[in-house]
Amino acid sequence: MQVLSDIREHKLGLLDDTDRVVVFEDNDRVRVALDEDTVLHLMSQGYVTRSQQGEVISCKWGVRTKPVTPLRLSTRGLALLHRWSVLKPL
Repeated sequence: MQVLSDIREHKLGLLDDTDRVVVFEDNDRVRVALDEDTVLHLMSQGYVTRSQQGEVISCKWGVRTKPVTPLRLSTRGLALLHRWSVLKPL
């Protein structure tokens, strides 16, 4: 559920054409996401999509500036997040 929340809060994105999943650290800096496999699986299942083409952000990746496309939840992803968030612990 944390990954879905991070995507909803625009904390994750895809790095240039390599499709590496990255975490926004500051307004202009990114690092590799630890949950990369989970995010890529959610994308393959249709829960997560790329943001619109014009929403590419230039961010520092090491010492270089690279384009990062933010991720967003699809309608299926929002429904999944809602289902998980209403569950109560046992």
